Amino acid sequence: MIYLYIFAGLLLLVVIWIYLEKKIIVKSEYTIKSGGKGIVSGGFTFAVIADLHNTGFGTGNKRLLQKICKINPDFVIIAGDLITKRKPCYPGCAYDLIKELSFRYPVYYAYGNHEQTFEDMENNPVTDQADNELVKSWTEFKSNLVELGVQILDNKSITIKYKDNTINITGLSIDSGFYIRGNPPKLEQEDIVGKIGRRGEGYQILIAHNPIYFKDYVKWGADLVLSGHVHGGLVRLPFVGGLISPQVRLFPRYDAGLFEESGSYMVVSRGLGSHSFMPRMFNPPELVVIDLKAG
Repeated sequence: MIYLYIFAGLLLLVVIWIYLEKKIIVKSEYTIKSGGKGIVSGGFTFAVIADLHNTGFGTGNKRLLQKICKINPDFVIIAGDLITKRKPCYPGCAYDLIKELSFRYPVYYAYGNHEQTFEDMENNPVTDQADNELVKSWTEFKSNLVELGVQILDNKSITIKYKDNTINITGLSIDSGFYIRGNPPKLEQEDIVGKIGRRGEGYQILIAHNPIYFKDYVKWGADLVLSGHVHGGLVRLPFVGGLISPQVRLFPRYDAGLFEESGSYMVVSRGLGSHSFMPRMFNPPELVVIDLKAG
């Protein structure tokens, strides 16, 4: 009987820890040198928000906002899944955060699989009243972000020029089929080029929510890829890393952190929130900060 009590006590501690851990925001900072591509003097510092899923950190997302403002980045990049599919987008914690950020910094927003679900619903007429309300919420959410000056990079690019530095930021929105569980299809170069064209001149940042296609992004010409989606592998084990991916793959290769391929880099965020029944353990919410420097 004593072992049962011990087990119950440990289980209770785990539940309490999972709850408390969700309230923590960890900052992960990476310094990346441009290799002479586009950045010839100084550099840029920017914050990356991924997989927020409408999660709130204090009223109006005050704690997260303060953490970003303390960094005082040159701009903010959203690497997908700002909201959660099949749940109202507006009003919400995500909008409150982006509204305040947009008053202070340029904000560049690329889509993840949850935004893509809403796009699919919007582009294919639905008859269900509940779905119609969700689509209306998504449309209103996007419209309000545009009014705030947020650059929505849905298969679009923007070029930033500062002094002698040139950065191209491109958002890649891949179809929902590339996020399926099990064995997702191969992402061909013509799929990428057909959506976003060829890479631009200068340093090329590609916001691509799903990291499993890293090599394909590099082949396209990305110098730096910004991803999320894997949520750090949900449960992180010491010396091992993430346990499972959304594709239900054990020990995913691209779970979190910095990766290199043929001189190009990818930073995978562990994300800030969660959706449905997705416990995070030994995996606190993460705000990514990148110092992009000449060299």
